[in-house]
Amino acid sequence: MPLKKLQEKGFLEKNKLIVKVEVKVVEVVDQGDATGNVIFDYNGFQILSSQVISVSRLFMKHPDVAVNFRLSNQLVKTTYMNILLGLIETLNKPPRSISETELGNARSDLIDLTQAGFKLDWLKKKLNEVSLERKKNADGIRFQELEEQIKNLKAELNKEKVKYAAKFLSLEQTVSDLKDEMNKKRNTISLS
Repeated sequence: MPLKKLQEKGFLEKNKLIVKVEVKVVEVVDQGDATGNVIFDYNGFQILSSQVISVSRLFMKHPDVAVNFRLSNQLVKTTYMNILLGLIETLNKPPRSISETELGNARSDLIDLTQAGFKLDWLKKKLNEVSLERKKNADGIRFQELEEQIKNLKAELNKEKVKYAAKFLSLEQTVSDLKDEMNKKRNTISLS
């Protein structure tokens, strides 16, 4: 396959070929490792086989992400990596689908991960972009709601104007009729 096609299809990142292999199991002989819980060591982190692609992409795009991460307890390291992967997954969702609670949790997770030694300036930037996009969407929705309220109030005001204009005309007609009647009575009295 030509190099250009590999780049277009997203298989090349920084001149490194990314290969995703899918295996179709025809017959299971031994189920020991068939559960998907095979654990790999990747840059000192114990990760599940299902996380290998995500973690390898993470380290390819951000090779210095864990340079300052110095914890030695493997369980704690694994937990931090899982939190980081979850945070990345959350921030890759469309901003509209991220709740305020998720955004708050993402901020807390980012602080915890940064304090643990991860270099996550790029993720902080992404979090700020997502927050801003959500705010823009919320403001846009609020703006539309306010426009709709104004439109409804104008419609109500126009109805009231029509209603009171009709009453005004009716009262004006009544006053005119009363004046005519009074003038007729005056004329009748003055003629007599």
